Amino acid sequence: MAHTESPPTWTQRLLRYGTGVLILALLAGALVILNRWLEQYSVADIRQALNRITGVQLLAASAAAAVSYWLLTLYDLLALRHLRRPLPYRWVAFTAFTSYAFSHSLGFASIIGATVRYRLYAPHGLGGVEVAQVTLFVVTTFMLGLATVMPVVMLIDPTALKALHVPPGSAFLLGLAALVILVAYAVGGFWLRRPLRVFGHAIAFPRPSIAVRQLLLGLCDLSLAALVLYLCLPPSDAVSYADVLVAFGLALVAGIISHVPGGLGVFDAIVLVSLTPAMPGNDVMAGLLVFRLIYYLAPLVIAGLMFGGVEAFQARRRIGGLSRGISAAISPAVPLVLAACIFITGAFLLFSRATPEETLPAPFDATALPLVEMSHFTGSVAGVLLILLAHAVQRRLHAAWVLSLVLLATGCASALLKGGDWPEAIVPGLIFLALLPARKEFHRRGNILRNPLTPSWFIATGVALASAFWLGLFSYKHIAFSDELWWHFTLHGDASRFLRASVAVGVIALGAALVHLVSAASRDPQEREREEKPPGPLTAARRTD
Repeated sequence: MAHTESPPTWTQRLLRYGTGVLILALLAGALVILNRWLEQYSVADIRQALNRITGVQLLAASAAAAVSYWLLTLYDLLALRHLRRPLPYRWVAFTAFTSYAFSHSLGFASIIGATVRYRLYAPHGLGGVEVAQVTLFVVTTFMLGLATVMPVVMLIDPTALKALHVPPGSAFLLGLAALVILVAYAVGGFWLRRPLRVFGHAIAFPRPSIAVRQLLLGLCDLSLAALVLYLCLPPSDAVSYADVLVAFGLALVAGIISHVPGGLGVFDAIVLVSLTPAMPGNDVMAGLLVFRLIYYLAPLVIAGLMFGGVEAFQARRRIGGLSRGISAAISPAVPLVLAACIFITGAFLLFSRATPEETLPAPFDATALPLVEMSHFTGSVAGVLLILLAHAVQRRLHAAWVLSLVLLATGCASALLKGGDWPEAIVPGLIFLALLPARKEFHRRGNILRNPLTPSWFIATGVALASAFWLGLFSYKHIAFSDELWWHFTLHGDASRFLRASVAVGVIALGAALVHLVSAASRDPQEREREEKPPGPLTAARRTD
């Protein structure tokens, strides 16, 4: 008799979704902190700060981000060497870059990173346990780097912890004690030569040579990531690189603890509180915005285009045996990549509609008011629908693929009709080109409404919608909202357009929540397990042949 899983109890459901509610509550607290510390600033102030960031800074920050992501590929390479399972570096680099691009933007690094790694490493002979060990090694290396940065900073510059009100003498002693612990970890491999047993699995303690490389690799990577943030800040002599490095480390720890996707809000609040005593809040927020574009959004778009390029190459009839093998291995991870890109694009459209426009081109006069109103409203609706569709894209539903293409085209057109905003139209346009050739990956026929959100997608959706709404309130907080403003249609009435679009977004989100709750309550547990179970690598390989 086949074993069937019993439906989840109320306690399990409460724990599953209660965690999501707690994460959203932490995000709300972070947004309250941001709003309080930015109370005296406006969007115009942040834009002025953005204008002070030079092109040389942007190029230097982009180069530092590229080197940082290259170092991240060495995480996986070192993990495979520790397991004595070497793989070609080009494949390791592709896998590592993709997994980090997703986990940085969506959070849940241990889940998303492990999923992508399994999809791409399994065809090369790595089993589930080995992929889990790689993920554990990578997470450990990251945490070691985080633990190494602070002691080094405290030893070099004990005054860098002034934001935490830690005396220089105490900071030096804390750094020295932490450094002793890290040295003990590095040489621990001389004595712990037998594998440790964890849940019945043998996990080998790193050899001293591997442990030292872990410490150096993590230190260099986090130092470079903090350098990206430092280079993104407007020029100032009041904040040093050591100050940014300490703030960056503390913000990363807070973001990891909160489990908010991408540390959105939480990371920004910690950096803002740490740096504003020496730097204006609008300068800090401007630097954070540029940092997220360079270190989060750009790699995610590049990863999506890479997968889209593979799918386009696969669609050509003149494909050799090697390229078929590569495509068969990559194909199972394509829906996850594209789902992440679609989700970020939807959030991007919502964020862009939540901020006022500086000016409109000359041809857009009062006669173009209906066009501007329609483009703003349709762009917001397309954004929230893309966010809600992302989980269905991950499940390979054909209807979700078709609707996503339509919504991406709508978002691109709305940006152009809003006033010829071609920079905004680039993001949905590129994701459209990446999604278009992936037709064969979305083979499942089914009702989108019968696929309720999982807890992780529920959290990510709530974070995106709450952040977009807060951004709109912050952008127009100096405007006195009234009934006249709500129905006031003018060419530059961005506040009223935001209010009308927010109502539409809220109604759509509420309707989707009700539909998914009813669908989840009426579905059979076996049907849910069968639909949510991802296809294995061998199944995907047979389908692509």
